[in-house]
Amino acid sequence: MIKFENAIVRVGDFQLAVNMTVPKGFISVIGQSGAGKSTLLASLSGHRDLISGKIFVDETRIDLLPPNQRPCSIIFQEFNLFPHLSLVQNLNLVCGNKFFVSASSRKKIKKILEKVGISELIDRLPSEISGGQQSRAALARVLLQENPILLLDEPFSALGPNQKSELIDLVYGLSQEQDITVLLITHDPKDAKQVGGHCIVVKDKKALGPFETSEALKEDGPLKGYL
Repeated sequence: MIKFENAIVRVGDFQLAVNMTVPKGFISVIGQSGAGKSTLLASLSGHRDLISGKIFVDETRIDLLPPNQRPCSIIFQEFNLFPHLSLVQNLNLVCGNKFFVSASSRKKIKKILEKVGISELIDRLPSEISGGQQSRAALARVLLQENPILLLDEPFSALGPNQKSELIDLVYGLSQEQDITVLLITHDPKDAKQVGGHCIVVKDKKALGPFETSEALKEDGPLKGYL
């Protein structure tokens, strides 16, 4: 469970107000460009500081912790895979050894790549695989971090509709299997409808909700005027 207690995040002249309790599970974060969706996730990951309020994960206050001590992993629109390193070498950085891939690390990495369906590409460079496969590699990397919260800042936005839908289903399945909470930023209400659950609506400098996604998508729901 994530709790924002009268939190305000500032980015330049923009401020976002958040006061909500987010249940465990798969949460879609919906809003127009510039509404503050990325700001919301950045406040959780520690890449944007609060100017007031608090953030808790379960009973632990996290807004005073540096990013590397927060229980969150994040994937941005850019996957940030090192182009000169193979997939196994990129993922091995998470395992704590920058220069040597041990047999045990390779086995662990191959297992997580199997979960995302690209274990046969373990020794390929990022330039040798497709955008969808790079998305899967980036997902495998954050799963290796074993944090209970996964933040997705539109990492699949550059993919075609079929690939995007397939990867959203994959993330949803993995979130259920590994019992993690996922916050997925999207411009497209269809993405939220695909997985159901709950959603947060970001508009008018506020993060609102969470709402049952089926209720939010009704004509008179909180997404009125956006759909």
